[in-house]
Amino acid sequence: MRAARFFPFLDTLKTYTTRDFRADFMAALTVTPMAIPQAMAYALIAGVHPQYGIYACMLPVIVAALWGSARYLAAGPTNAISMVLFSTMATVSIGGTLLSSLPEEARMTYVFGLALLCGLIQVGMGLARLGDLANFISHSVMVAFATGAALLIAAGQLKTVLGLTGPKPAGFFPQIGMAFRNLDQINYWSLGLAVLTIVLIVALRRISRRFPSTLIALALVGAVGAIFQVKEHGVTLVGPIPNVIPPFSLPPAFDITALGDLFMPALAIALLGTVESLAIGKQMAAIKGDSFDGSQELIGQGLGNIAAGLTSGIPGCGSFTRSALVVTSGGNTRMGTVYSGLLALPMLFVLAPLMSWLPMPALGGVLLLISFQMIDRESIRLCLVATRIDRAVLLLTFAATLILDLERAIFVGVLLSLVLFIYKTAHPRVLRLRPEAPLLRDATPDLPPGIAVYVIEGTLFFGAIHELERQLYEEDREPARLVVLSLTRVFWLDASGAHALAQFVERCYARSMPVILVVGSRNVRDILRRTGILDYLSSGFVAETINEGLRLATNLLNRVSCRDNQCVFPAPEGPPPAPPVPPVPGDPVAHAALAREAAATAAAGGQKGTVVLPGPEKPKNT
Repeated sequence: MRAARFFPFLDTLKTYTTRDFRADFMAALTVTPMAIPQAMAYALIAGVHPQYGIYACMLPVIVAALWGSARYLAAGPTNAISMVLFSTMATVSIGGTLLSSLPEEARMTYVFGLALLCGLIQVGMGLARLGDLANFISHSVMVAFATGAALLIAAGQLKTVLGLTGPKPAGFFPQIGMAFRNLDQINYWSLGLAVLTIVLIVALRRISRRFPSTLIALALVGAVGAIFQVKEHGVTLVGPIPNVIPPFSLPPAFDITALGDLFMPALAIALLGTVESLAIGKQMAAIKGDSFDGSQELIGQGLGNIAAGLTSGIPGCGSFTRSALVVTSGGNTRMGTVYSGLLALPMLFVLAPLMSWLPMPALGGVLLLISFQMIDRESIRLCLVATRIDRAVLLLTFAATLILDLERAIFVGVLLSLVLFIYKTAHPRVLRLRPEAPLLRDATPDLPPGIAVYVIEGTLFFGAIHELERQLYEEDREPARLVVLSLTRVFWLDASGAHALAQFVERCYARSMPVILVVGSRNVRDILRRTGILDYLSSGFVAETINEGLRLATNLLNRVSCRDNQCVFPAPEGPPPAPPVPPVPGDPVAHAALAREAAATAAAGGQKGTVVLPGPEKPKNT
């Protein structure tokens, strides 16, 4: 039991069968040919040699699959992570020099260090059991970020696809402007190879979704490039891969300044990878009805990125495309993804000699097609028409993605999500039930006038009480004589909510309005009892259902009469009470004390004697 906690794959191996092996191995044979060209393309997005993307498809994929929670989640390089990596290298400087300006050997050490730091952050989040934090990231934020990243990917490939020369500017709008200014310098060989790649992929996909259309298309375009010697026509080639086996890599020597410069980009990559991996993992687990531990998945993804940093790979996260292909290819366990990582090495041995003839515009065409598929038009439509808040979050995050650095755009999106969550939590629904409301369908038809029934839905704290008072004293034209407050739909209550509720009851008593609480939840009732509110109200003013609360309210108001702004509450049997003491003006405590005495007297059901209090008055607006 303890071993399985640290090595979750042991449970899989205990029940592993020959049938599982056949199914997983066939799924790996389907996934790997698609994963290799994708990884090459994503490395190109990140601004590094395609070999580093292929290296990230080996040991990192295996480690993430073995230590993760979802049996179908396939990790590795992804478009969004690669975009953040490219943005980091274009904006972060070490010793006054941008990472993108450093020689490849020096630049890659910082990329490996970034992967290592990102993995450590994710492992720390997993050990701290923060796997559920991704639920607080708004769907609108993720849709906007994916859409903006798709446009950034497409704009970033214009220079390669069009065969333009010169340095590539950073940013969406500069890249678009550069392409328009140099339309007269288009290399039509490059453009033709990119278009040919897109056409071949689309045509081959019609054969089968499992068919490795991207790999076959790249092989055919590479053959075309070799036959026509496209390098002589100014077309850039991928070039040879120096090492087939991933070389061991280390981050740069420890430097506190460099660590500070890389921490925020690493945190952005870790957060983005966390959100994507957990969302995909939950979706894959739901397909087969599996349980899903988000914190364990974070540990697996973090260990995978640490492995990438130590084996010359770029950071990555869970991939929906590859994960879905594992499921549709018939994989049974996490070992299908493990076999995919193992098969990547022999496949690289076969493809390495052919890689030097692959035109770069072909990979650019693959990325243009991927960017088009990233735009989820239906999700965009839903966010635009759902609510004004979702629409605003979508547009703001989308604008930030195109204008700001990607890591800053991620933090903007996360901040908007948290603000949105706080806003929704701080504005629980406070509803006044009208006689025709479904919750009052079983109520007595001859209710006395002046009973105001309110329902709070959500969390109970100061924000809810403020909204309740606003409706009670500002919106209602008809003054209430008694308030029935239903907490049956309150699912969370803390000390601040209990304090706010006590203050609300005090203010109602100060205005001669008794309050009857309807508390159905045992947890909420226990909290109210521990905080003393139930003892403060007494049993005659607490009910378990709305109908019971209405019966208590009816019995109370039927024994109360109000005239000339004075309400008379019946007093209990016994000696005559002392003469009524008028409340001290401006002293709500004394007023509330008299109101509690009157309410308790009415609840006791007595008939002789009276206690006189001013009737309910609607406060003036100031």
